[in-house]
Amino acid sequence: MVSTDPQDTPGTIEEFRQRGGDITPLPWTVDEDGEISRSMGASALETTVILDRDGEVAYKDATSTDYETLERELEEVL
Repeated sequence: MVSTDPQDTPGTIEEFRQRGGDITPLPWTVDEDGEISRSMGASALETTVILDRDGEVAYKDATSTDYETLERELEEVL
């Protein structure tokens, strides 16, 4: 998981994980310089992009992704 929020820190990511609960233990990072976001075409803060094992975009939206959708889409690529 990559956070594109420029205000995020490892601490805020951990708080988010604890509040929301992890679907599965996935690594997280912060896209500090925006390079990853630009390469994915993510221009909205609520953008969700899921890559498959080959690094190809398997799912993308620019709105808040609900839990059921996120779980379903992640299950398809894991």
